[in-house]
Amino acid sequence: MKNIMTGSRFAKAALIGTMAVATLTVVGCATKPTYQSANQAGPKIITNAQGVPNYHRVQRGDTVSQIAARYRLNYRQIGAMNGLDSKYTIYSGQWLKLWQGNAAPASNNNSYSAPAQSQTTYTPPVTQTPPPVYEVTANATSGYEYPSSNQVTRNFDAAAGNMGIWFAGNMGDPVLASQSGTVLYSGNGLTEYGNLIMIRHSDNYITAYAHNSQLLVKEGDAVQRGQRIANMGSSGQTNQVGLEFQVRLNGNPIDPRAVLGR
Repeated sequence: MKNIMTGSRFAKAALIGTMAVATLTVVGCATKPTYQSANQAGPKIITNAQGVPNYHRVQRGDTVSQIAARYRLNYRQIGAMNGLDSKYTIYSGQWLKLWQGNAAPASNNNSYSAPAQSQTTYTPPVTQTPPPVYEVTANATSGYEYPSSNQVTRNFDAAAGNMGIWFAGNMGDPVLASQSGTVLYSGNGLTEYGNLIMIRHSDNYITAYAHNSQLLVKEGDAVQRGQRIANMGSSGQTNQVGLEFQVRLNGNPIDPRAVLGR
């Protein structure tokens, strides 16, 4: 699974948001001219207590779902806040509002005015930086279990863009909660992952379960370790029945085996 969910990647849908950075088919960055004149400065940028800026400047290749996952927000809320159309169309150079209100930054160093935007058709390409590596302690991850007893067909490999582990299976096989927690997301709004469930756990961990045929829990539900939360399927961008399982720490993907312990 690509970086999503993460997020933010694995707020709702970020995930995986961060999870993912997931890419919605209907969420794209178009090539419309910039919104501001050459002499007009951008908005004043401040960050809230979670470190999320109030505005994000769209770059070439950005999608609303990627931006949401990056900051662990809900892409639907970003769309509504900015009055986006049903296809979530955004444009290179556009400033997207990420949150509303007058939350003061933690320090004055977090506040600055965005530079004036020039009238140019060139937009810097989006560069991908590898996620940070986290040390995972046994105390923080005790109690996590495999979400399926089926064979693992693909392991975590960040260099290859595989941000989780894949389990083989048959249509309708059970998908189990790896650890107790609260359902952060349950739906199919991130088309790459099909029917997706994300569960928030303590210590800033999130687990994600993708490509299901049926979802058995809803957002806000409290689930227990080992509880059946979905039926395995082949929804999303896959042509094989299976389960893609991700684990995220502070919005960043980690090898699930680090918490599974084997």
